[in-house]
Amino acid sequence: MRAWERNAANLSASLSFYGPAEIRGGVKLINSAVSYSVFNIALLTDPVSDLDGELERRIQLAAGHYGRLGKQWSFWVCEHLLSPRTASRLTRAFPAWGMQCIAESPGMELDELAPPRRPLPDLSYRRVSDSDTRADFAHLVANCFHIPTDISHRIYGEEGAWSGPLEVWLGYSGGCAVASTAVIAAAGAVGIYSVATQPGFRGKGLAEAVMRHAIAQMRQRGEHGPLVLQSSPSGLELYRRLGFRRNTRYWVFSTE
Repeated sequence: MRAWERNAANLSASLSFYGPAEIRGGVKLINSAVSYSVFNIALLTDPVSDLDGELERRIQLAAGHYGRLGKQWSFWVCEHLLSPRTASRLTRAFPAWGMQCIAESPGMELDELAPPRRPLPDLSYRRVSDSDTRADFAHLVANCFHIPTDISHRIYGEEGAWSGPLEVWLGYSGGCAVASTAVIAAAGAVGIYSVATQPGFRGKGLAEAVMRHAIAQMRQRGEHGPLVLQSSPSGLELYRRLGFRRNTRYWVFSTE
């Protein structure tokens, strides 16, 4: 499997946390319990041909699906599934359906983390596994990713959502959850997601400490393969410093 394929397949597995999925007409459709765009997700499952209207057909398929459900939604597009000609139509095709680009994220990979360059803070760690840790994670997500509090608690607070392979680790300081990292083993790689630090605690290495702990737990259980992620603008400096290198790119279009 090529590096970009690993990245895209791991991302697809991680996003399946948000609800049941179905595949139709070259699109994977993930359906969450809420009407909030970043949790109802369409993904391309195979390359989009240069035929006029093929990209638009897939957007229309997803729009019809979520329209029938009455839900806001988003579409993640991997650059390696588009030809240059098709990619040039993105900025016209999605706005025609009332969607705007809300993120452009590099997909990145690294074989293994090097030892830390600086002393990292001393935290206690808990895996999200009960009502208290679910509530702590939901609160952290709401604060760090600007998700409405009620939406975040509905997504992350339900026990049933945590039956899949995605796991989340929280770092605690003074009894408060101050940072998080989610990890998932899929497509021959360990994916890293939801790396976040509470406002007011940033710049101290907390996120890096939790990330290293979460990865170590996966390695100790025998999960091998490279580390993969999709970076936000705020995380790009950290990931580059850790040695991650870009191998693909995603555009995220949203109805909200």
